[in-house]
Amino acid sequence: MTNRYMRTASCLRAIFACLACAACFASLAWTASAAGLPAEGDRLPDFSMDSPGDPASAADLGIAVDAPFGLAQLQSELVLLEVIGVYCPQCHRQLPGFNSLVAKLKRAGLKGRVAMLGLAAGGTPQETAYLRAKGGYAYPVVPDPDYRVHKILGEPLTPFTLLVDKTGTVRFAHLGVIEDVDALFARIRDLLR
Repeated sequence: MTNRYMRTASCLRAIFACLACAACFASLAWTASAAGLPAEGDRLPDFSMDSPGDPASAADLGIAVDAPFGLAQLQSELVLLEVIGVYCPQCHRQLPGFNSLVAKLKRAGLKGRVAMLGLAAGGTPQETAYLRAKGGYAYPVVPDPDYRVHKILGEPLTPFTLLVDKTGTVRFAHLGVIEDVDALFARIRDLLR
């Protein structure tokens, strides 16, 4: 009975994620602010996220392995926070570009100045562990199984990307797949000047 429940719950999550991504395509003309989401210039409220649950991700972020953390605890000047759905095909389509962004940041010597992390809206610790192991994420992904942080951020469709500075001010917000990662990289460099 437990396995049947878990399979059913997993299937329902997948269906809702696909519906959310379909709705994302239908609403690409919306801006983040028009959708009631954090937009450039907004200040995010303080919130904590669950631990990424693995030592490598925690070390990458400079946080404790099994303790909740907030964006203010990260030692970087900017945080790129990508809200994803574990089963969202558009999020998976964006992944190669964001993995290349991680490599660009390292090559440019900006890795320590920018923290990148994914927030798996509705994702359990087991699902985020699977994403790390099999999904090919080159940056930490943290679970948000109860959609707590997702709700704080205005319940965005996925993917939703934010660049946030040390004061918690949103410096960039984008709803949907970021097609031009080079432009995002240039934006990051400009913000760090």
